[in-house]
Amino acid sequence: MSEGPPPPGLPAPEVGPGASGRPTSHRASTPVADSVRRFLAPLAAVTAVVVVIVLLLVLNGPGHSSGPGPALQPPPAAVTTTPAPVRTTPAPAAKKPTHHATPRRTPPVEEPPATATAAARKLPVTVLNNSRRTGLAHRAADQLTAGGWPIRQVGNFTGRIPVSTVYYASGQESAARALADQFPAVQRVHPRFRGLPGSGLTLVVTREWPAAGS
Repeated sequence: MSEGPPPPGLPAPEVGPGASGRPTSHRASTPVADSVRRFLAPLAAVTAVVVVIVLLLVLNGPGHSSGPGPALQPPPAAVTTTPAPVRTTPAPAAKKPTHHATPRRTPPVEEPPATATAAARKLPVTVLNNSRRTGLAHRAADQLTAGGWPIRQVGNFTGRIPVSTVYYASGQESAARALADQFPAVQRVHPRFRGLPGSGLTLVVTREWPAAGS
């Protein structure tokens, strides 16, 4: 059956070249192309969101901050501490053992009287013989004179004196002891007693008195 002419008022269908006079139409899309289009749409959206986030991070970073950022605090200054000097107390030195010598007791020294200056001199001496040896008082007086002692008088003593003794008056003890130290034959030093002849220093010699030169 052949087609008749198109009704009036409708355009005639176009016939492409080489189409043998048949009408052309668009080809329907395939399922693969539809799947690709559906996958690309959300991927593009996600990519856009990521790009926006990255841009925000870059813009808001510490180097691109438009607003006043937090003030940078300077690093704390290094504090140098000097250790306090440590006082060291030296250990006490070991005490050396000390040996205390026991002091020896010495007899008290009799203080000389006020006339010690006068007694220190060789005072005159009275020499008395108390033995049966004739002229013993004179020989003793000569020995004292040779020793520097002045002689007051020479005589005899009738009492009984056991050993040769020098008697001294008050304030003359030092002189009497000096005489006894110079002549060892004087065995005793005593104060004067009542009834003794003479005055001052009196030497009573007995028979043990040594002869001159002995």
